[in-house]
Amino acid sequence: MLTFPFSWRRSLAQDGALLGRLTRIFEETVHTFYVERAAKDGKSGANTGSVTVVQRTSSDLRLNPHLHLVALDGAYHEQGADLAWQALGHLKTSEVGEVLKRTVRRMEKQLRRRGLLVEDDGTDPDAEGGGDPESNLAASAVRGSR
Repeated sequence: MLTFPFSWRRSLAQDGALLGRLTRIFEETVHTFYVERAAKDGKSGANTGSVTVVQRTSSDLRLNPHLHLVALDGAYHEQGADLAWQALGHLKTSEVGEVLKRTVRRMEKQLRRRGLLVEDDGTDPDAEGGGDPESNLAASAVRGSR
């Protein structure tokens, strides 16, 4: 599950295209991670897949756009004329952190392009994590998987 900082939520609730773009960024980042991981195992040209559900509220119906992503834990690659499955095992905590870091960078870039992420002294008293966007997203993003 990936949740967004409070300071982003109103914009994401009001702008479906923006929420869709950030969803694609998250999916693409996860897919890229698995493809790169498969390439390290000598399986270049691999592909993977996922299913993402966008949920716009929390269970108490408060505004809380967030993403539920279920990803294949591996990648398919061509092996002769066939497709072969390469299981890549469970992610390490450091790998989850790297995917999150890449995701945050790409999302921040998208928000800056749209003028929705203002760079100032780095503090926002209303934001989680003291206003640093990466800390805010990291603080709100990673929930234990079940």
